[in-house]
Amino acid sequence: MINKIIYVFFVLSFTSCSVLKPDSYMLKSSHGTALEYINSISSTFLEKHLSALASDEFEGRETTKKGQKLAAAYLKNFLVEMNIKSAYDSTYFQQFPVDVSDFNNVKLFVNNEQLSFIDQFYSFGNPINKSVSKLDLVDVDYGIISTIYDDYEGKDVFGKIALMSQGTKSKNDPLSQGNWRTKLKSAEEKGAEAIIIKTEDYKDKDLRIKNYLRNPTMKMHNNRNSKPHIPVFIADNNLFNKDSLYQVSFSSMVTESKTAENVVSYIPGKTNETIVISAHYDHIGFDRGEVCNGADDDGSGTVALMNIAKAFQEAYEDGKTPERNIVFLMVSGEEKGLFGSQFYTENPIFDLEKTMVNLNIDMVGRQDTVQEDNNYIYLIGSDKISKDLHVINEQVNHKHIKFRLDYTYNKDDDPNRFYYRSDHYNFAKNNIPVIFYFGGLHEDYHKPTDEVDKIDFIKLEKVTKFVFLTAWELAYRKKVIKK
Repeated sequence: MINKIIYVFFVLSFTSCSVLKPDSYMLKSSHGTALEYINSISSTFLEKHLSALASDEFEGRETTKKGQKLAAAYLKNFLVEMNIKSAYDSTYFQQFPVDVSDFNNVKLFVNNEQLSFIDQFYSFGNPINKSVSKLDLVDVDYGIISTIYDDYEGKDVFGKIALMSQGTKSKNDPLSQGNWRTKLKSAEEKGAEAIIIKTEDYKDKDLRIKNYLRNPTMKMHNNRNSKPHIPVFIADNNLFNKDSLYQVSFSSMVTESKTAENVVSYIPGKTNETIVISAHYDHIGFDRGEVCNGADDDGSGTVALMNIAKAFQEAYEDGKTPERNIVFLMVSGEEKGLFGSQFYTENPIFDLEKTMVNLNIDMVGRQDTVQEDNNYIYLIGSDKISKDLHVINEQVNHKHIKFRLDYTYNKDDDPNRFYYRSDHYNFAKNNIPVIFYFGGLHEDYHKPTDEVDKIDFIKLEKVTKFVFLTAWELAYRKKVIKK
């Protein structure tokens, strides 16, 4: 009798603790459990592949560069070896176009004297590729057209260069009048070929912009926010005397169209529903001649995704077909502006309306500068679109992983805005529930010192198992999570 009472109490207790009640494939299923394949995930596998991807051979995996192409080929070869299906024809590569602008190639001449890029002037924006020779320079004061005054009155800038001062004439002028975009629009409407904005204390101003422009910049090709415009030059005020006449020549042939690749594979499910697991395999390339191998950012997430794909493929080959497609999305262009994931969500291989969730893994192999130990993971976004997703993830952790779950960066007022800074965000914008698994920042972030020997592979293995178990629950459960 006592044993029966204990048994009934146990059953009732278990049932009451399960928030979602176990429709849970992970807890019980006639097809087997995820735990049968958990040992497919190992620190040995992770270290082997990270040591390759984060080696000097891959030259920092900068998008469109040789190293990124080598990394894409490496990932494809792994998927072929594992017999994991390509989601994009037989190539595994979803290519996307980008425009690369190198402002170091801009040349500016004033009265036949070539100015020094950065030291005396710089250019930015979305310029058209254009060269002109010996055009007249017309001083238009501040280059402002308002209801009160018109700096272009009595001045002809058509086919010429408009020279203007930075900012506004008066403190009473609206700040918008001093914005370079406003000045540019007015000059374009007047037919100017370019504008030069002269600024006082040039050498001490805009240091962040100057440093940024020392390296090539990248934008999505034909991005609706990237309409080409006439060149904009910011120059040292001391170069120009108001009473002198100047002729200006310039060459702004700076933009080149290139392609990058997402590497996309999948395991077919029983339905047309889909879950997407993602990581970005690109990094920043070189910093002042030193290769930045990006072992943690995001070599760690990439090899975690590789290991997850391997474990799911083994289950699939054993006859354990998931309820929905499991997509392994390895993107490039993240470091340039989340371009790879943007392109995927704008050109989805699998219907976004049927995409149930995105689990994104980015920088999960290190301890950050805040935590006291390494038994933690930051979770971002899990409760923003679907409470079910949040609960499932927490249940998996409580039962199997035992991480300390930190939601610091999930707060709406997070000053770091990490919710908007990795590839999950492009899914979240489409109302797809997301989880961003994140280890936090450390002193080697975006530096040549982010190397394999600093990775905690025990932690990385644990994170990989965490994502795998959560993904399994989402892929094999009968019910779709609620938003």
